[in-house]
Parts: sequence; C-alpha cells; structure tokens
Amino acid sequence: MKNPFLPFREAKSRRSFWFWLLFHLGVPALLGLSFFFAPPLKVNTLFLDMLPQREGKDQSLKAADKILGEKSGRQAIILAAANDFEEAKQGAVFLYEKLAESSGFETLSLYFDSGTIAEFAEYLHTYRFVIAGKDTLLLLEGRAEEIAYDALSAAYGAFNLFPLDNIDKDPFLLTQRRMSELLPSLGGGGLSLKDDVLSANNEGIWYVLLQAAISPEALSLKTSSGGDGKNAVAEIYSAAAAIKESMSALDFYFSGIPFHSYESSSSAQKEIAIISTIALSLIILIFLLVFRSPLPVLFSILDALTSLGMAAATALLIFREIHIITFVFGTTLIGTCVDYSIHFFIHWKGNLALKSGYEVRSHIAKSIIVCFVSTEICFLAFLFAPFPILKQFAVFSMAGLLSSFLSAWCIYPLLKLPDRSQRLNSLPSQKEAPGFTKMIPAFLMRLRPGRSKIVIVIMAALLLGIIVFSGGVKVKNDIRSLYTMGGHLLESETRAARVLDRGSEPWYFIVSGESREETLENEEKLASRLKEEVQSGNLGSYLGTTVFVPSIKTQKKTYEAMKALLPLTQAQYEYLGFPPEEAERYAARYEENFAVSENFALPEDAPAQAGISNLWIGEADGNFYSCVLPLHAGNEAIFRSIAEEFDFIHFINKAHDISRDLDTLTRTILLAFLAAYLAVAILIFLAYPFREGLKICVVPVFSFLGALAALALSQITLGFFSIAALVLVFGLGLDYIVYMIGNRREGTQSLSSLAVLLSFLTTLLSFGALSFSSFAPVHIFAITVSSGLVSAFIAAMFLSARGGENHSTEG
Repeated sequence: MKNPFLPFREAKSRRSFWFWLLFHLGVPALLGLSFFFAPPLKVNTLFLDMLPQREGKDQSLKAADKILGEKSGRQAIILAAANDFEEAKQGAVFLYEKLAESSGFETLSLYFDSGTIAEFAEYLHTYRFVIAGKDTLLLLEGRAEEIAYDALSAAYGAFNLFPLDNIDKDPFLLTQRRMSELLPSLGGGGLSLKDDVLSANNEGIWYVLLQAAISPEALSLKTSSGGDGKNAVAEIYSAAAAIKESMSALDFYFSGIPFHSYESSSSAQKEIAIISTIALSLIILIFLLVFRSPLPVLFSILDALTSLGMAAATALLIFREIHIITFVFGTTLIGTCVDYSIHFFIHWKGNLALKSGYEVRSHIAKSIIVCFVSTEICFLAFLFAPFPILKQFAVFSMAGLLSSFLSAWCIYPLLKLPDRSQRLNSLPSQKEAPGFTKMIPAFLMRLRPGRSKIVIVIMAALLLGIIVFSGGVKVKNDIRSLYTMGGHLLESETRAARVLDRGSEPWYFIVSGESREETLENEEKLASRLKEEVQSGNLGSYLGTTVFVPSIKTQKKTYEAMKALLPLTQAQYEYLGFPPEEAERYAARYEENFAVSENFALPEDAPAQAGISNLWIGEADGNFYSCVLPLHAGNEAIFRSIAEEFDFIHFINKAHDISRDLDTLTRTILLAFLAAYLAVAILIFLAYPFREGLKICVVPVFSFLGALAALALSQITLGFFSIAALVLVFGLGLDYIVYMIGNRREGTQSLSSLAVLLSFLTTLLSFGALSFSSFAPVHIFAITVSSGLVSAFIAAMFLSARGGENHSTEG
C-alpha cells in the first residue's frame, strides 16, 4: 500500500485533522511554556503522598500535618551491626564518610564527640537559668544545696563526661545537669553514648546509630543527588553494599519512610516496564494473527504510544507532579485505547459493504462515541476521590482516551481501504482462523435467545452462591494493608524497633495555638495530663518540644526558682577556688541576662542535637503547631479521650482515621453507584425497546456479581479501590452489549462479535497483567476490573445472541 492516505478533499476532513493536530501539539507546547512560569515537573515516589487527606480537619491543621509528614518522610535511620563494637563503629564511620561527600543529605549525624557536646552545651549554658529538668526544679524547692554538692562532686571527680570550660560562670553545673537529663532522649530509649557514638548491645550484637535527613530533591527516583544521578536511598544502599564486601561480619539495617518509598517506587517502576512490555507484545501478536497486515498493527501501536505520551503530558501540565503509581495504573490505557483501533480496522478490512474510511467511521460512530463518553464519565468520577493518585489517574486516562478517540475519528478515516481481494482475505476464515477468533462468532451462530437467558440465570445463581458461601463481601478499608514490608527491610524495621526501644505507636498529638507561646503553653498542659497516664501505667513517656524548650511562662518560673542558688554562690565559688568577686559577677549575670532583656529560649533556636526538629512544626496558615509523641503507650481510646478534653489538642492516627473515613466514603460511593445505575437504566429504556433495554441493564448486574464473587474467593474486602474499579467496569463492560446490539441491527453481528472479542482481550490483558502487581491497591483494582469485565463479556455474548439471522451484508 504505497499511499495509504486519501487527499484532503473535504473541508470537513481538514477540520478533523487540524483539530487532532491542535490537541496533540497544543498540550506539549503548553507543557513546554509552563517551564517558564510554573513549578518544575517531578515524579513523586513517596508512599505516604498517595494516601488521602482526612476530611473534617481545618486547613491550617492539614497544612501543619503536611509539614510534619514532610519532615518525618525525609528522616533515615541506619544501624551498623556486628558482634564486635569496634567493627560496628568502623562500619558506621566508613558509611558516614562516603555519604558525607554527597549533597543529597541536609544533615548527617554519627558522632556525639566533644565538639558536638560543646555545641549543645553552649546552647544550654546560654539558657541555663531558664531551662531545667523536673529533678532540678524539685531540688530548687528547698533542697538547692544538693545541686551545689552534685556540682562539687562532678568538678573534683576522676571522670567527667562534659567539659568544665564554663565552670567560672556556671559553678552549679546547671548545663551539665540538663545535658545529662536530655541525652537519653536523643537517639532512643535503648541507646547510650559510647566512644563518641550512640550505640546499643542487643542480644549480643552491637549496633551503632547513623541518622540522616535527606534533602527533598534527593528523594525522587529521577532526581540527581550529589551530581551522580542517584536517589539518596540508592546512594545509601550502594555505599553500604560496598562496605559489606570488605567487612563480611558487618551488616546494615535501615529504618524510615524514605526506604519504604524507595522500595515501593522501585518495584512500581520495574512493574511498569514488565507489564507494559508483556501487554503490548501480546496485543501486537493478536493483531498480527487477526489482521494479517502490518498497517493496523503499526497504527494501533503508534496510537497507544501517542495516547500514553499525551496522558502523561496532560497530567504533568495540570498537576506538575505525578505519583509513580499513576503510571502503573496508566498502563491499562494500552488495552483500553486500542479498542477504537480494533473497531475501526475490523470493519476497514472485513466489511465489504463499506467503500471508504469515512463510511467505516460512520458505521461505527454511534458505538465508539457511546464507548468514549461512558468511559470518560467513569474516569471523571475519580476526580472526586480523596486519593491523589486516583485524581491523577483520572486526568491521565481521560487525556489518553481522548487522544486515542481523536486518532480513530480524525486520522483513521484518511486511510485508503485495501483492495477488495485483500479485504476478502484480510480476516481469517472460519476454517483457518485461530481458535480464539473463530470461537465466539461460531458459538453465537448456534445460540438461541431462550437458551442464552437460561444460561445467564444459571451463571448468576452460581455467582450468588459463591458470594454467600464464601462468607460474603464486607465493606472495610485498611490503609495499612496497602503496603506490606518484606525481606531485609522488614528485618531492619524489626531490629530498629528493638534497638531504639521507643515503643511509639503510629499515632501522635498535634498541639495548636494562635502564637508560639500559646502553643508551647498548650503543649505543657497536655504534658501535665500525660504525666497522669505515666503514673497510672498507661504511658511509658513522651517526647515534645517543651521537653527541650519550655514555654516562656515556664522559663520565667524556672528563672525565679534559680534565685534559690544565689545565697549559695559565695560558698560554692570558695570551694571551687575562685575569688569572692566571682560570686558577685554570677549574681549580676543572673539579673542582667533575663530580667532585663528577657532573652528566653525559642524552639527555632535549639540546635539539631536537641532533637526537636521533627517535633516543632511552627507556623502554618497563621497558627503555630507542635507534635507530641507518646512512647510505650497503652490503649488508644484513652489518648483519643484526652484530645477531646482540650480544644487545642488534636489526636492523629492516620491509618485508623483514614480507613474509617474511607469506609463511610465507600458506602457513599456504593449508594451513588446504585443511583447512577437506576438513572442510566431509565435512559436505556427510553432509548431502546424494552427487551433490548432489559438485556443491557442485566450486564452491569452480572459484571457486579462476577467481581464480588472474585473478591469473595480472594478474601478481599470491598474497599475504596474495589468500588472505584466497579465504577470503571460499569463504563467498560456496558460497551460490549451496546456495541453488540447496535451492530446486530445492522446485520454485522459476526464482525462486531470479533471486534468486541478483541477489545475484551486487549483490555483484559492490560488489567489482568496488573493483577500480578505486588502493590496492593493495583492488585485489588486489577482483580476487580478483570473479573468484572470477564462477567460483562460473557453476559454480552449470551444476551446478544440471535440465531438464524442473515449475515450476508458482511461480505
């Protein structure tokens, strides 16, 4: 076929072509221009960013929670483990030195040496009169001399962990007292300071802690980190593997959200390549077997690739950022987009009654328009979902389908039809056709309407039996089931939890206030309430900003309490060997530093070693927020009730709260789905005769039963992803019966059944391949869609059967 395109003779054809060109060049052009005035494009690989945002929270609280999530999502913990402490420390040092060369880390912390201690001590020394632990405050209430005795013992002791450089200004060693109280909180309850590093011995194995805060730009799989094109987690893995090669007795364990995000994202990236390659290869093979010509295969492949490109460009243009899982879902476009190519080329090569590409388009116009509109409406429903990836998937898919539809509507009609001799031999005959292409048309010729209805009733009864005897399908969402740890990462998290011994549950408090000071005071009120639970045994301890930096109100009280030391200064300086005038200078410093300037400590001033960088959230939309982490907590209900006692305390358990909200949302969508079905049923009965309308309305019910049966057999609860998949099944599955009935009226049932079969196979290949995904949402989505489409296809084949009709028009 030397010249497959017809001349542009009609103005209508020119308009169609230019409309296709406008869309396919306009979107990439706008995307290119957006680089000059919009944020940069990126692929999001963070697991938590795919989760929905809880409804019912005010915007500032959402913003605060997002800031907190962004901070915690970049924290990485690495444990170097060996039977010998020196070997564990050496491994941690080697890894620290390798990673220190990278720019992918905002902070990297291993050593807690004299320099680090001096930096922290300088901060505590500056605010020694206003920051004190509870033990110190208790002693100041009548037993201040004990503080003096402890300082003298430390000053004249044989071993002192902290430097005594400022003892002339701090004779009571208030800095050291506070430092020793804070040290256990810095790395975790199970860690202690040994040879300038935080370490622990657990079950005979030594662990040395290395902590890192990854820079935001180094989290993406596609973003360069340190100029070497690697993600920061990839750098950690690579460096750790290189070190282990030379130290066989050493091992590394990793804990933190970045590692989970990297593992799930890398897996998703591999799955995209594998699933896309397999699905596309099988579709090409089917096309070659059926069409026996390279032209339909070439145009179908180009159409699928173009659709995927337009889908990605549109989604990036609108969102500027696409989650990696969106691409996994987006691979289903390969099977869905080629539907239009199938319907066109089946009649282009097999229907001898049609004389041009425009007649082919006219012949299938009603069917593909109904298919396109119904499917776009289904994807449109995803825009209202709280899942970011489903919103992106909706735009991604709608744009891809529009691209494919425009190609079939505007470009394909320009193709010149093959010669009559080629068209006669273009599709396999019944005798020589491959089994899957001749089976359905031949099967339909033998069916009688009465028999098909009986079969449908029997199959529906079987599906109902499966659902009932499998225990039914419950509406239940569990966010925690969306990601399952495995392999070395599961072992890492288990060991980290045991070594760090923080005992923290995946929930926390967010404290709010209209000012920084009000927030700190409110946190202290919560702390007082939590102390009651500590005493009652429901809580081990807690971490909060005010543990390190109290409110100014509390600092002022501490400052007043420090007056109890003033009468002891003369004797203290004398015991330490300083002249009497030093006592006068001490009193002057006490009066001048805070009573006049009120130079009190603020959370933003605390050094990194204070450990509050992830606890103090700061300002968000005009309010201030902080986070309080309960450690070794008991019954969650107790802490939920504590939050209800205060207007400024917000209890957050994302997994539980989102799952509960999604249960409600799932039921709502299910009811909306039933309401939509009733509305569509009314329209169908208005557009079709009663018998045909009844057949069309049966197909969604049958597909719904088939999907529920598959979920019941797979022991999968009816959650948000399965309900969303059922909405998609409704749009895709309804097309089969509508197309079959529409073409049956025109006497082309054999060709239409072949087109529907190919459409079904290509779509099933796309979604069926996704059912092998290791990512739970994708797996559930694929199983639901695949089983629903199988049921819809079976129902459409049986219900559209009409034995004995004349098929001479098919040539």
